[in-house]
Amino acid sequence: MQYFVKYLSTAPVLATVTVVVLASLLIEINRLFPDLLFAPIP
Repeated sequence: MQYFVKYLSTAPVLATVTVVVLASLLIEINRLFPDLLFAPIP
């Protein structure tokens, strides 16, 4: 378990997790509120 936690804290793993989370957030926001890329929330 100690080595697994050490592996998860490496930079490529953290970068991949960050990219996946941000991409899924953008996809879900655009699915729920379309056209917000062109009309920002007032």
